[in-house]
Amino acid sequence: MGGGETQEEAAVAESSEQQEDPVRAYFVTIVSGGVAWGAAEVGFNDACSELGWDGQFCAPTTANDQQQVINLLETAVTDEADVIIACISDKEMASDVLSRAREQGIAVITTNTKVGEELSDAWIGTDPVGMGQAQASVVLEEAEKKGLENITLAYIQTRLSSTTQNEQYATMCEEIKKVYPDAQFIQDECNSNAQVASDKVAAYLAAYPELNVIVSMDGYGSPGIANYIEGENLQDKLIAIGVDDSPEILDFVESGALNCTIAQDFYKMGNEACFLAQKVLNGEEIDYDNDSGTIIIYPEDCAEHLELLKERGLAE
Repeated sequence: MGGGETQEEAAVAESSEQQEDPVRAYFVTIVSGGVAWGAAEVGFNDACSELGWDGQFCAPTTANDQQQVINLLETAVTDEADVIIACISDKEMASDVLSRAREQGIAVITTNTKVGEELSDAWIGTDPVGMGQAQASVVLEEAEKKGLENITLAYIQTRLSSTTQNEQYATMCEEIKKVYPDAQFIQDECNSNAQVASDKVAAYLAAYPELNVIVSMDGYGSPGIANYIEGENLQDKLIAIGVDDSPEILDFVESGALNCTIAQDFYKMGNEACFLAQKVLNGEEIDYDNDSGTIIIYPEDCAEHLELLKERGLAE
């Protein structure tokens, strides 16, 4: 072939030209690291590696900053991503960019919080009704053990604007009222800040001396709540239910600062969201709702659950 390329070189060049570029996936969430989204990132990266995707995990520099979340979504759309996986706390703020993403042919999967079928192809996360029922069952079980005549409960979630967490809260209240019709409920937020969660508990105990139950719906706030309870020796006064399953939270369950914690499988959310998106790209039909499940972890369950975290590279 003279000074030109050989047949072998031509074949390699042709094969390279025909080879499709890897799928470009953005995972945009509300906070990075920690028990919840740190696990989701590991699950996402594992799936991207298995699928041969080019994946980017993105979070705002300030936890739960919704405008930064929207800016990251805009970047993904501008960069012509193939897949967007996102946690959306404010559906109204995100509706425009998610609508444009879908119009552009981007597969959109939401994790942990729902935005509806008009804005996403599917959702994977903790079923809000199931979580609310799990929280109520634990509260009622522990209240029966203590022989409580009534319940005054403080519920501390991530953001009061979270429709998914509000649904969990409403379900929990409804279930508890079936047994304690005069139960009182206080709903508040901690913005994924342990100190804020701790301060809220202190404030509510001062304002409501009859407060006897604390339920956390934020994996970053749970250690703050547990640390306050332990520091003030309130284990016998309060029923305390945590959420998520970091080694730190498991330690608080074992010590008795938390009666139990209810784990959400964030690794599964990050991992299986990718495989749902792959099916969307392939033109396959998928269910919109995909429950990643809940696990109630009592003191006697902590050691076994810690081994699961180690297997996933989420604990030493």
